[in-house]
Amino acid sequence: MKVLVLIALCLVALAAARPSDIVDFELDDHEQEQDGQPGRAVQGEYSWTAPDGNEYYVKYIADHNGYRIVEDNVVPEAPDSDLPEVDDDDK
Repeated sequence: MKVLVLIALCLVALAAARPSDIVDFELDDHEQEQDGQPGRAVQGEYSWTAPDGNEYYVKYIADHNGYRIVEDNVVPEAPDSDLPEVDDDDK
């Protein structure tokens, strides 16, 4: 998992370090695609194949509001649970 986070951070740093260029590249185990106006607003996605064979992806927007992930399969979602509702009287 540490390797996956490191790869993701490197790809984000690469995208942020080159605001004058749109980043598009593809290698054997990862790729990055962007659209938009460099240095102003871009949207894109990056993906990679982990050593265990799983493919991960992150879709994002980077603009005046900052870098925001809009969809991904990297961070697991919390499982739905049947938690009891909290009554205001119980507080």
